[in-house]
Parts: sequence; structure tokens; C-alpha cells
Amino acid sequence: MPPKSTSFLGRLRALGSATLLTKILGYVRDALLVAVFGGGALTDAYYAAFRILNLFRRTVGEGAINAGFIPALEKEKASSGGDGAGFFRAAWTLIFFISLALAVLGIIFREELVKLTSYGFTVRPEQFELTAAVTAILMPHLVFVNASALFQSVLNAAGRFFLPALAPAAFSVSIIVYLLFLRGPWAPAGDAARITWLAAIAAFSGLVQALMLVPMLKKEGYGLSFSSPLKDAAAVRALLVSVPAAAAMAQDQIALFINTIYASFLEPGAITALYNAARLIQFPVSLFAAAAAAVTLPELSRHSARNDSGEFSSALNESFRTTALIILPATVGLLALDLPICRTLFEHGRFTPEQSRLTAGVLFYLSLGLAGFAVNKLAAAACYGAGETAAPVRIVLFQTALNAALCFPLMRLMGARGLALATALSSLAAAGLFLRALRRRTGFSPWNTGFFLKALSAAALMGAFCLAVRSALAAHHPALTVAAAVPGGILLYFAALKLLGTEARAAA
Repeated sequence: MPPKSTSFLGRLRALGSATLLTKILGYVRDALLVAVFGGGALTDAYYAAFRILNLFRRTVGEGAINAGFIPALEKEKASSGGDGAGFFRAAWTLIFFISLALAVLGIIFREELVKLTSYGFTVRPEQFELTAAVTAILMPHLVFVNASALFQSVLNAAGRFFLPALAPAAFSVSIIVYLLFLRGPWAPAGDAARITWLAAIAAFSGLVQALMLVPMLKKEGYGLSFSSPLKDAAAVRALLVSVPAAAAMAQDQIALFINTIYASFLEPGAITALYNAARLIQFPVSLFAAAAAAVTLPELSRHSARNDSGEFSSALNESFRTTALIILPATVGLLALDLPICRTLFEHGRFTPEQSRLTAGVLFYLSLGLAGFAVNKLAAAACYGAGETAAPVRIVLFQTALNAALCFPLMRLMGARGLALATALSSLAAAGLFLRALRRRTGFSPWNTGFFLKALSAAALMGAFCLAVRSALAAHHPALTVAAAVPGGILLYFAALKLLGTEARAAA
């Protein structure tokens, strides 16, 4: 078992390397899925159902746990001097039975959920019925992944990052094996049957993910016995308070969920394009911003519990600077290489060039908000680490309302691309509000003009190189364009950082 990481960069490397492997498997999974089923109405049904599950998972499950459990666990340890085992049992009992109840309700009211979230499907009865069936089949997954999220939070608080972050790979591996199985003689007949079996495999993979973490959890002294939550009022209070606040940790998922509602009224393939483009955006966000937030949250919570403002600001500053060094070039690279990336990753099997162009257009406009997505992840985690729970809720409510208001006119003008632009603009607006709230609460500000000017200059140089490679090669060789531009651009970017003297300071 890998040792516990002690430094911020050590913890970030452990979490980042596991997240990288998980994301690579995720892209193999998504590429195989659209190659097998295409990028039209069939995959729209699956992704619309999966978006419903994701919203519950990211807010009620993972969001509430990350936002409320870790800070509360650290305060419990600091005040009682204990290991928090009783606190964990109460939280585990609550999470398990709440998730089970939500899963049962989701199965019972599957058609109502689809009407609420993808009303545009009602004019296509077959697609509507398939989406409802897939939604019901996916619901047990909610119980397993919420349990896994709690296990991961406990292990993160104990300094374990690599294997907990690797566990979600069970989802991708299970689906990849299934999609490869479809090429054999025993595959189910008919696309609808194959999609429903896909949902069943996805649901089962959540159990595998949870079981992977149980041995490590027990080694840290946490058992899976149930206990009455009423015996530990602190655990109940922490999770109840965190339920509304959890939305701030999943603001990107909420925005994309709103997009899915609008996209159900667009041409077939719009939901799939939004999903695949969002997956590409989530790569740098998950690999760096979300990873930095997950690594920093336990540390920030400890510093806040001890009223150590100096260490709090130092840890947060390191997270922002390290994340900025990756998010800035990632934004430039995605803007410059949107179509070659989409053609290389997805244009196989039944996924057509027209679907690649639609996905690339959505990716371009989502990329404009990449910095906003990253800032929101870090700033929301910092607010909760500092004990600020009201401001993030207000900000996410504003962001949600702004996104919903922008979606309609921009969708009328630009289709699915307009939905992506609405999400990007609302995320950037929320990022500005998050930074203001963080400064008011803690006095922290991430702005360092010299640092950001140098990072932007290096990213601009990288972007010019990527555009030059695209101009020369992309028309006939998208894969070669990506193969040449991405590593070449990365090398050029970090070389420029080194010449500007930025790299060494950021890593210090």
C-alpha cells in the first residue's frame, strides 16, 4: 500500500496520478461507447439518464460529504481528541439509508424524473421510455457511489489519496469490458437491449468501487456497523447543514444538468455532444483543481479548527498557484485544438464527422469558462474549510439562475454551442463572487500580477504553436495534429515558464 503523503505536492501527485489513470480509462470508455452506439438519440437517452444520477451523486452524496463531513470530522477530532470512529458510524448510517431511499424513489418516479429533466423527449415516446428504463436501472449505483464517497473522504482525511482516487476506475473498466463483449457472438440483440444492459453494468460497478475501499477503511480503524445517528448529534448536524451547501461543490454538474434539460429540445446528438465536451473540460478540472481542492480541504479544515490563519493562507495560495499553472495552458490548448481533439478521440465507428464538429463547437465555448470551473472548485472548498457555508450557497443559486436565464436566448441563437457559452459565462461570474467572498472571510486573495502575466505569456506562446500545427496538419491528419501539438506545446510552455522564472517559485 502506498505510504501516506505528507507534503501538498506529494498528496497532489498521489491524487493526480490516480485521477489521470481514471480519466484515461474514462475516455477509452466514452470513445468506445459512441463508437458502438453512435452520437445520436440512443446515447442521448443514456446520458440524459446518467445526468440525473450524477446530479444526485454530486450534490446529495459526494458534494454533501466533501462539503460537510471532512471539516466536521477534523473539528470532532480536535475537540474530543478521539479518532472519530463513532462520528463515522453515524454519518455512514445516514448516508446509506438516505441514498437507499433516494434510489427507491428514483425507480418509482422514473418517468416523472425524465419529464422534469428531459421534457423534450416526450415528443419521441420510444426515446422517453428508454430513458426512463435506464434511469431506474442506474439508481442502485447511487447507494454504492455515495458510500464510496464517504469512504474516500475518511481516507483522504487520514492522508490516503492514491487508491481512493483510483477506485472509480472500476466504473470505466466494467463498461469497457462490456463494450468489448458486445463484439462477440453472445451480445444482446438490438440497441435498446444493449443500452439497458450497459446501465446494469454501470450500476453493478458501483458495488465493486465501494468494496475496493473497505479493507483500507478497516485498516484506518473505521468499521461498517450501523449506529443510531441520534447518538452522535454532531454528525447529524454536520450533514444536515451541508446538504444545501453541497450544491457549491457540484456547481458545474448543476450547470450541465440545466443544459441537458434545454438540449432535450434540440436535435438528436446535442446531449451527447454536451456530455463528451464536458468530459474533456473535466479532465484538467478534476486532475488539478478538484484534486487540489480535495487535498487541501482536510488541511484547511485543520488550520481553521486551530485558528491558524497564516498556515491557512499559505496552503490555499499553493493550491491556487499550482492549479493556475495547469488550467491556463489547458484553456488555450482546448481552444486551439477543439476539432482535432474531438475527431481523434471520438470519430470512430458510428460517430460521424458532423457529430465531431458539434462536439468541438460545444467544447470551444465550454473552454472559455475553464478558469471559472477551476476557481469555483478551489474557492468553494476553501470557504467550507474556513467554516463559511452561507456565501457559497448564495453564489451557486445566482450562478444557476444566470445560467438558466442565458441558456434560452443563446440556445435560440447558437444551439448546443449557446448552452455551453451560457455555462461558461455563468461560471466565470460565480468565480468572481467566490473570490470576493473568500477575501471577505479570510483576507486571502490569489492575485499576483507578475505571476499571472508570466503564466499567461507562456500559455499564449503555447497557443500560437498549437494553432500553427493545426493550420499545417489538421485538415487531413487530426490525430497527427494532436500528437504533435500537445506534447510540443507542453514542452514549449514549461520551457517558457522556466525562462521567466515562474516554475520554480510555484513549486516552492
